[in-house]
Amino acid sequence: MRARVIGIGGAAAGDDGVGLVVLDVLREARALSGVELIKVAEPTALVDLVEGAGLVVLVDAVVGACSAGDVMVLRAGALEQGGAQPLSSHGVDVAAALALARVMHGETALGDVWIVGVGVRRIERGTVGLSPAVASAVPRAVDAVLECLASYLISMS
Repeated sequence: MRARVIGIGGAAAGDDGVGLVVLDVLREARALSGVELIKVAEPTALVDLVEGAGLVVLVDAVVGACSAGDVMVLRAGALEQGGAQPLSSHGVDVAAALALARVMHGETALGDVWIVGVGVRRIERGTVGLSPAVASAVPRAVDAVLECLASYLISMS
């Protein structure tokens, strides 16, 4: 089964673009054979993208669940069980998109889904680039994604 890393965000929305920046760093600095790297503007695109992968790691901005620049990692099930605050700066959040994917594709069509969230203070539409606090979190978010991938590969061997 393949692994897929999906960065969610807007390139011209300030810190909301952190998921896209993390994917850029992974693409440029790391050779990840067999791992698909996909950028999307909003969580509704996840409905079809989470299907068929053994592992999906979502990288997104987190509003209100932690401080700006913090990195949190959790399984998608924690969202559905109410164990975490909503993890999105978008109209449809990640939890809702994953629930819709389960309804549309069935529980067995979705693999292991992890979320790497980077805390942001607020989203600033029309702003390009990350704030210093969020930019400093990018290397830790990249490491968190790599740890999710490594755990998956170990479990598959």
